[in-house]
Amino acid sequence: MSFMDQIETVTEELPNYRKEQLYRAIYKSAYDSWQKETALPLTLRDQLSRTLPLEIDSKLFYSKDERTIKALIRLSDDSHIETVLIRSKTRNTVCVSSQVGCPLKCTFCASGQAGLKRNLTIGEIVDQIILFTRLLKTSDDKVTNIVFMGMGEPFLNYQNVIDAIRLLNQKNTLHLSTRRFSISTCGIIPGIKKLANEDGLAVNLAVSIHSADNKKRAKLMPINKKYGLGPLARELNAYFKKTKRKILFEYILLKDINTFREDAQALRAFINAVEAAYTVNLNTFNEASCDFEPPAYFEIQNFKEYLTNLGINFTQRSPFGKDISAACGQLVSKR
Repeated sequence: MSFMDQIETVTEELPNYRKEQLYRAIYKSAYDSWQKETALPLTLRDQLSRTLPLEIDSKLFYSKDERTIKALIRLSDDSHIETVLIRSKTRNTVCVSSQVGCPLKCTFCASGQAGLKRNLTIGEIVDQIILFTRLLKTSDDKVTNIVFMGMGEPFLNYQNVIDAIRLLNQKNTLHLSTRRFSISTCGIIPGIKKLANEDGLAVNLAVSIHSADNKKRAKLMPINKKYGLGPLARELNAYFKKTKRKILFEYILLKDINTFREDAQALRAFINAVEAAYTVNLNTFNEASCDFEPPAYFEIQNFKEYLTNLGINFTQRSPFGKDISAACGQLVSKR
């Protein structure tokens, strides 16, 4: 377990002001050792260093432009996860994992091919953000956005993901607005339904579509056999009516698979069925250990023209972290 999973138990007999000092040391000061929090008595610092060490066992990998940093984190049971920091002029986004591996076996995704080992605890989720909070603190910067788009399906670890968001939203932690969080799902309908009914949790919802043809999507994403496009469209419509929040549709472009005119037409029909404010986010396939290729430039341009002619709102994500295998679909739990 993470130190964040144990902190309430270890400190339950401490007065509230001491607990506030502990949280300040972790989140505001971003210390990696209790000895640095000199507001605490030395005896308490020594005790916490023995029972609740703040170290996070990790190794960092930097992209050539240093805008992307991937962390390989070793957990207490010797499992490994990967998490990514993406830096830009206006924001610092942490791409967070929610599971060790993933059970959904999407054919184009390295995480899915690795299979599932277990869910992450609340503390193991939060540790990923704390790790990069410490790194950014050295340059007087901070985490601004968190996206659950790393390893795993967040809605299959629903409560721990939601509890981690609520924890990081608190004033005595990072105090991040819930609007700064995004959850990406492969279309787990019960999770979408639950999220729509969460009080005071205005997080952003991203849904991986990748094809709006049921047969094609089922080959790419086996979960489509359980939660098909028709029921998914109806649930997303209900979500939008309840929350009034725009939905992001994720669409990975795969050579000779999902970039034809009929694919654009199917996507238009799906969007019409959803009846919600939306944006389609195009992302070119990133090479991983699976049998797919990214489309040629002209294929991408043709598909974008099809979308434009059909009046589909879309953006194209800039690639990041490919040189350190930190891009979408490339994260795996390896040593």
